[in-house]
Order: sequence, then structure tokens, then C-alpha cells
Amino acid sequence: MSEAGPQTLSWGAHLRGLLVGLHVLAVVLVALPAPEGGMNRASWADPTVQAEFQAWADRLGALGLDLGPEEIEQQAWTLAQAWTKGRNVVLKPIRPYTRYLGTNQPWRMFVAPHTHPSRLHIELREAEGWRTIYIARDPTLDWRADQLGHDRARSALFRYAWPGYSRSWKQLSRWLAERAAEDFPQATHLRLRFARQQSPSPEEVRAGFEHPRTWGQTRTYELGPIRAGELGPIRAGELGPIRSGEGR
Repeated sequence: MSEAGPQTLSWGAHLRGLLVGLHVLAVVLVALPAPEGGMNRASWADPTVQAEFQAWADRLGALGLDLGPEEIEQQAWTLAQAWTKGRNVVLKPIRPYTRYLGTNQPWRMFVAPHTHPSRLHIELREAEGWRTIYIARDPTLDWRADQLGHDRARSALFRYAWPGYSRSWKQLSRWLAERAAEDFPQATHLRLRFARQQSPSPEEVRAGFEHPRTWGQTRTYELGPIRAGELGPIRAGELGPIRSGEGR
């Protein structure tokens, strides 16, 4: 019996191989790391981010490289801008393809623990003053907790505490103001804000020490116009100072 000669692949097989190779190349290129979502200079002022620059300055200093955190930040920003611009140029031709097939890579690796986390507080203003109706992960202050405490909502709220997501935070806060106008017909205002607090060290936990809180991303709504079909956000602080004991 004679040995079979080498098989000749059809042009269709060659075409399939080429398309598979192009698809793999597209997925690999889209998976190139990028600081997407982090290219907002205001976000880099966050204490957690600044602590990372200081940590790298200390590490490099131990190796004899005298670079301060400000210099490291500036160099990192310049490099991130150049990398992001180059990556966008490379990906531009294949974006329609990856969007059509749903092969985008939206997830990013965690780069550092968040040592200054934010926690959402929601307060109502009634005749007696401010009253807190929701604090994230507080079982006793749980207005709309079935929605705000959902896994996907918690992921979104983590982002909305950062300056780069102000538009999404505004949309959610307006929606919550509408719900509050329905649920609390006697309330006059709704205030939403994030409390930021440094995570304590093990020694501080044992000593019962808590770092002071700072407030940010505050949005205050007048509920009367909302009930009348209008949205009326007012500037933080327009209602005057909050007396000790109001809210929580």
C-alpha cells in the first residue's frame, strides 16, 4: 500500500486560519493594560493614590534613587498619557469588531488597597432638622438598601465617589431624589454625600481609634419642585451650617 501524499489545504481552510489568527490578535491587543478610568488628574489627588506615590518614593529612595512623590506622579502621568494615546491609535481599527462581538476587556487589575474608602450617606431634611435614612452597609439605616446594597450597585457607588464619575453620580442622585420625594412626602430636602475615612491599622483597631471623616461629592435637592415635576438641585452649603447632632 502506497503512503498517502501530503494533503493540500483548501483556500477555505487557509481563510479560516487567517481569520482565527486575526481574532486572537484583536483580543490580545484589546487586553493590553491601560489606566482607563484613571486618567483624571483630580482622582490622582485622592489620599490612597498619593500614598502610593509616597510608597514608591520610599522604595526607590532605599535603592539610592532620589525621586520625590511629586516627581514620580508627574512622570507617571506623562507616561500614562503617552501609553494611552498610543494604545488608542492601535485599537482604533479594531474597536468596531470587538464591540460587535462583545470581546472588549473592561475589567482592570487591582493595583493597591483602597486605604481611604468612601461610604454613602443619605439624609432627609424635615421639620425637626436633618435625619439620616441610609448609610452604606448599616443594617439600621437601610432606606432602599435592597437596591443600593445590591452587588452591582455597590460596585457603581465605589466609582461614583471618585471625581471622574461625577456625571453618573449626578444621574443616580437625581433618581434617588425622585424616590425620596415619593417615599417621604413631608420631607423638604434630600442630601447625598460620601464620607471618606482612612482605614485604621491593626493597632488603631485594638485601641478603638478612628480617623476623622471628610465629606465629598455632596448633592442636595429640594424635594418640593421635584414633586411638582421639576428638578431643583441646590449648591452644597446653601442651606447654612449643619448644627452638631443633625444627621449622623
